[in-house]
Amino acid sequence: MSKKDGQSNTSARKKDLPKRRFRFSWGDGVIIGGVIALCGILILTSVLYERSMASKSRVVRITMDGQVILERDMAEFAEPMEYRITSSSGEMVIFLSSEKVYVKESSCPDKICMHTGELSKNGDGAVCLPNRVVVQIVSGTGVTDSGEVDVVTR
Repeated sequence: MSKKDGQSNTSARKKDLPKRRFRFSWGDGVIIGGVIALCGILILTSVLYERSMASKSRVVRITMDGQVILERDMAEFAEPMEYRITSSSGEMVIFLSSEKVYVKESSCPDKICMHTGELSKNGDGAVCLPNRVVVQIVSGTGVTDSGEVDVVTR
């Protein structure tokens, strides 16, 4: 087949070309190994961090109008209890145990604080704006004496 203006002759030669095979070079192996090692280090660091955070004490802090009304270590709740709060806007019942904390009942119209669910990890919190109540779980060493937040925040 002869070549005409603007046409290439590659379609005729396709049969003559050998099959192309991909071969790894040593550089490809180094890059793939480095990525796998980096992923392993990140996963290991994450697991170790979660274990260290789980071993720290968790403190339940309940505030109303910015004033702390209850602050206790969750380990102190050997038996689950209910904590009642009465404010000018209504009443709330907060369930407290050594494993979890949640708002059981609230007189607010939207019940957003109840729908927040169970609080069990450091940094979890629920807020009831009509009753002006904040329920938080903080680390035993999460807040310094000056009120500043530590390095890791959620």
